[in-house]
Amino acid sequence: MKILYLVAIVLTMSLPGCKKFLDEKSDMKLAVPERLDDLQALLNNENLNNAVDPGAAEVSADDYFVTDADLNSLSNEQNRRLYTWEKDNLFTSANFPNDWEYLYALIYTANTVLENLEKIERTSSNAAQYDNIKGQAYFNRARAYYNVLQLWSVGYNSSTANGDLGPVIRESTDFNKTSVRSSVARGYNYVLADLFEAKRLLPNVSVHPLRPGRQASFGLLARVYLSMRDYEKAALYADSCLKIKAVLLDYNQISATPTFPFARFNAEVIYESAAAIPQILNNSRAKIVADLINQYAANDLRKILYFKNNNNGTFGWRGSYRAGQGAFPGITVDEQYLIRAECNARLGNSQIAVDDLNTLLIKRFKSGTYIPYTANSPDILGLILKERRKELVMRGLRWTDLKRFNLEGANITLRRIANGINYELKPNDKRYALEIPQDVIAISGIEQNPR
Repeated sequence: MKILYLVAIVLTMSLPGCKKFLDEKSDMKLAVPERLDDLQALLNNENLNNAVDPGAAEVSADDYFVTDADLNSLSNEQNRRLYTWEKDNLFTSANFPNDWEYLYALIYTANTVLENLEKIERTSSNAAQYDNIKGQAYFNRARAYYNVLQLWSVGYNSSTANGDLGPVIRESTDFNKTSVRSSVARGYNYVLADLFEAKRLLPNVSVHPLRPGRQASFGLLARVYLSMRDYEKAALYADSCLKIKAVLLDYNQISATPTFPFARFNAEVIYESAAAIPQILNNSRAKIVADLINQYAANDLRKILYFKNNNNGTFGWRGSYRAGQGAFPGITVDEQYLIRAECNARLGNSQIAVDDLNTLLIKRFKSGTYIPYTANSPDILGLILKERRKELVMRGLRWTDLKRFNLEGANITLRRIANGINYELKPNDKRYALEIPQDVIAISGIEQNPR
């Protein structure tokens, strides 16, 4: 109740600021969306809808390390505990708002839009706008629940998903309805149902990358099915996404001189979302692990565009598609190529997989230096997974990949040393489902994740 009350305050505060769209009320407590333009104004609020993706998964992932001095200097205890995979005290009231609040605020916003749409008549004259708004709300709610699943549930396993603990599904803005955790299976089915509605209602391409279109729905469906290890459907939706737009940046045309080389809303961006950069991931602290940085070939332009050389043998991250304005976990063309390539490799379609891989990599290497792979190249799937990690570093995807790779039998154990102590996260460990904030447990009485 406390959390939902705070969400309500945030939303109420956001509405009067949209003076361009909302009629002024004599009593601002009565400011509620009444017209389609009001609802679109609510969805246009980037801080409520786009910039709320979680950062905790990337903090817990294995693409970086920090020195003891930098770790000990952090004022954010949550970051330190996520870094060493602690069992508890990962989200505290001292770190409010946190990923849980941000994501459930997004769900509340989407439910607000959907509920108020029911009060507005859909007519022949407003049908396109009405459907677009409805599709955006479904997309945003799906994205929020998907991210909740990635942080607070174990990886999707079809044999256990009906019993594994999933998200609290809030289907309305009614605070009086009791919060109960669903299963992982129900959570994913809810995400898929919302995305199917979104792709039915949205136009192929949105007016701006901050708004989702049908292409973004296809892209997110591909991501969701990939996390479920349903490779046939993931390939299908990645293909549908790329049929609408398949433009790749030529990294030969990107200057390495700017602090942040990539422009916002560049040609590869299908849908832009963002996460605030956690304190520990600031590029003055986070150093890319040698195991990853050493995989980039000399002629691979990603090494100079994605990373800054610290001139001490380490590298920091600077390759965000948000031009330094937060982390970028949005939907992009390059990710879709890699999803389609991986899935086709797993399905035995080696030539299709290699063609997609080559199409991407020729845009990433210095002109004239890339040697294409062939369908006879050894371990095509291994090559694609290696390139997936190199291409999509710091996109908020690695934590989910580690879960699904281990469910596929990859047997990846994560290890870190901090202040002389060895920390280890074994495959399929319960800690891959993060602890739900304790204040949420205390207020709602929902079941905590096993620790």
